[in-house]
Amino acid sequence: MPGRWRTDVVPYLRDIMDSFTDPNVETITLCTATQVGKSEALNNCLGYCIAQDPGSSLVVYPTLDLGEYTSKNRIQPMIESSQALRERWDRQKSEILELQFAGAYVCLSGANSPASLASRPIRYLFLDEVDKFPAFTGEEADPISLARERTKTFRARKILQASTPTTERGRIWREYESADVRRSFFVPCPHCGRMQKLILAQVKWPEEVRTAKREAKGDPLKLHDAAERALSSSWYECQYCGGLIDDSDKLDMLRKGEWRDDRATATPPRHVAFHLSSIYSPFVSFGQVAAEFLQSEEFPDRLRNFINSWLGEPWRDTRVEVKGQELLAQEGNYQLGEVPAEAHFLTAAVDVQLDHFWWEVVAWGVGASSWIVDFGRAESWDDLEKIIVDRQYPVQGGGLKQVRLCGVDSGYRADEVYQWCTAHSDVCKPVKGASQSLGGRFYSVSSLDKEGWAGLKLLITDTDYWKDYIFGRLRRPPGSPGAMHVPKNCPEYWANHMTSEQKTVERNRKTGKEREVWVKISQHAPNHLLDCLVYSTLMAELCGVRYLSDVQEQHRQQEVEPERPTGSWLGHRKSWLRK
Repeated sequence: MPGRWRTDVVPYLRDIMDSFTDPNVETITLCTATQVGKSEALNNCLGYCIAQDPGSSLVVYPTLDLGEYTSKNRIQPMIESSQALRERWDRQKSEILELQFAGAYVCLSGANSPASLASRPIRYLFLDEVDKFPAFTGEEADPISLARERTKTFRARKILQASTPTTERGRIWREYESADVRRSFFVPCPHCGRMQKLILAQVKWPEEVRTAKREAKGDPLKLHDAAERALSSSWYECQYCGGLIDDSDKLDMLRKGEWRDDRATATPPRHVAFHLSSIYSPFVSFGQVAAEFLQSEEFPDRLRNFINSWLGEPWRDTRVEVKGQELLAQEGNYQLGEVPAEAHFLTAAVDVQLDHFWWEVVAWGVGASSWIVDFGRAESWDDLEKIIVDRQYPVQGGGLKQVRLCGVDSGYRADEVYQWCTAHSDVCKPVKGASQSLGGRFYSVSSLDKEGWAGLKLLITDTDYWKDYIFGRLRRPPGSPGAMHVPKNCPEYWANHMTSEQKTVERNRKTGKEREVWVKISQHAPNHLLDCLVYSTLMAELCGVRYLSDVQEQHRQQEVEPERPTGSWLGHRKSWLRK
């Protein structure tokens, strides 16, 4: 935007720049998308160093060429346009990569130049686009370490590092994860006033755009047409009241927004990190976000750029990809809320959130064939009681079925979960994902010692194992033994939850060992119904689903108490998954 700098155009930068003047803060990390003003914030902080608290400064870019370009086209024009900076600038003694000022100097360098990183001491260090820095500088150490070495003699040093992230192993994400405080920007809904982060899941577009995208089937030209429709018709939906928010509301929301700590490990913090996506940018419309996502979703390279440059999140290298359209193609001959005639029993699961719940009901039959029966969001424990405990689901051809077992996630609001499961102990079991390997077991049982919950058992399960199992079943043709089915005209958001995670390789930094794990493809991707399906599948195991046969009708009503699988089940793990 041309003209004088106005912080009220990008209000979220105010606290970032103020943190630079906080005497308690030494390091500031900006992990952001593009088009949010991060480079301008860096330049403003540099201007402050020159005009208000003079000292030696070093600005490091990925290459020397970029340093020269930025000096000519960004830094020097900034100095020229500001009287306070212009009056302190010694033009005669300045060079392109070394600008001299009264009581201060600014060196501009490239991470590919070891000589420029290892000379004079500096008080202020600025590192721009650090994920594009080379790992090593010639025979020297990595460029960031070299640059930081030059700040050791200053007690009041400042280090500002900024970048669009690349991968979880990239420098900026590692710095973001290690910060004393990590902050996210919250804005108020113009309708209900509830504060919330702006996330991709709440960017919405009309049904006609969804239809056009489905019909495109990956064709780039047809996807472009769908994206063009989304560009002018998309909006943002409040996650609490469902109110429609358009681009005209954004700037006022930003001005009323505030940074909140996602995590704080030290008081006062020495290292503060900020995260920001392009959804916040006043220069980017909700329609632009939607259009870019629609054109990127089916193409890994474009999707990676979208996640990095638009969401400001790291890309996770994946070994297993799950596509939403493939899942929706697993359509069975039944309607949402209806139990297929072949089903023997129902299981359910609940994913507990701060102020609401996600739930899912699944039907099971011979050969562990399964059918997604119903799912949704609930607002209270009373709502869940009606859905999980009391509701009777109609069966094709006549009859009714109720949920036999329900797994309730106790990783959050645990006391409430235990209390509710105790009240409905015949149906509901508390469950939790394992934080470490269970040594080849699929789940373990733990007794709760707290007073009031005597006899209540907590199930701890290997969620990665069950996700392997689920997606192995979802790839079987509909109608085949052991296949998992979805109802006719299944809502697309179910598939979005299912495709929120992908399998990737995780390396142990200490041992160097690698293992495959399931991770969210994006920080903002909703995965609640996937978590529900994991716990519901565990419930089916507890109900003895693998023992079902057409001549064993007694299993339909029999309650099976939790016990660890043994024998041939363990011995034929691979064939169970991939048969």
